[in-house]
Amino acid sequence: MLVSVLITTYNLENYIAEALDSVLQQETSFPVEILVGDDGSSDGTVEIVQEYSRRFPGRITLYRMPREAGVVYNRVNRSAANRLNLLEHAKGEYCTFLDGDDYYIDPKKLQRQADILEKPENADCVMCAHNLLMAYPDGHEMPLCRAKKEHKFRLEQYWKLMFLQANAVLFRNIYKEDKPQGALAANFDDNNITFWLFRHGKMYYLPECMGAYRQVQGSSWNAIDLLKQSASNMIGYSIERELAPRFHRISDIRHYPDLKYLYEHRQEYRAEELSPFYETAKECGLKWALGIYHIGEKDNTGEDRKRSLQTVRRHLRRGHLGYFFARGNRAVLKLLGKY
Repeated sequence: MLVSVLITTYNLENYIAEALDSVLQQETSFPVEILVGDDGSSDGTVEIVQEYSRRFPGRITLYRMPREAGVVYNRVNRSAANRLNLLEHAKGEYCTFLDGDDYYIDPKKLQRQADILEKPENADCVMCAHNLLMAYPDGHEMPLCRAKKEHKFRLEQYWKLMFLQANAVLFRNIYKEDKPQGALAANFDDNNITFWLFRHGKMYYLPECMGAYRQVQGSSWNAIDLLKQSASNMIGYSIERELAPRFHRISDIRHYPDLKYLYEHRQEYRAEELSPFYETAKECGLKWALGIYHIGEKDNTGEDRKRSLQTVRRHLRRGHLGYFFARGNRAVLKLLGKY
């Protein structure tokens, strides 16, 4: 058995060494290959990776995506292409992603996850995930997920209220049989990766924090306001509805807070102001996202806008009921010690 750790980087010279060290220090009974995909870094990231590759011959392979001077790149699309390129080269029976500014904190993380997926009784699981410790610049730390019980999750259970970053997930290498295509390939980020995997089986969840999810100040996510964060999440919402329409009610529940925020603030924006997510939705033909973005058009009183408003209201009603029922159910499970 071989495990592939797929590390993505972009101008992370202050963090990449810690990420690499945390993987190299993993205690496993199987070989681990480390594939690093660099998205055209202009700092010393590449030189650090190359130095590690020389120190640990045969263990680390670097793939570089060049950038042209003066060209403005879509962050999400570049990150997705980087991840998919690494998956294309991964030889492991199991794979896991790791952002270059994050790191493992348990030396037996990979061994434990692989052992769980190897058990015959877990053949119904396509992935094994663990909790993550969110690490803040001031030294403050807290768990990402509140679930405290080891458990198998189906998509219907997980998708309503839980979130785990892709770094937490070790998954069976299903890439060759199910290569992401179209909008999914162009937006292959945390939620979409997990959704892609859930279509092939369950998630085995471990409540222990075995990795650190660094909360970097000024990151691309933290640098945008709540309106644009909600707009960004509509990309995933639209992909989910088009990729697996049978789960549309679950998507309404998961994205209810974002739908509600955009609907309530529809008088404060125009679709074109929700850049770069509006452009991404246009390029990928994501009709659900575009419909939601256009409810903010002040000068659009046509039938398209009316239909979009009616559709959003319908999904809000359904999402509202499901969201608060799911929260109540989670509260009960917590009281019973089952969550």
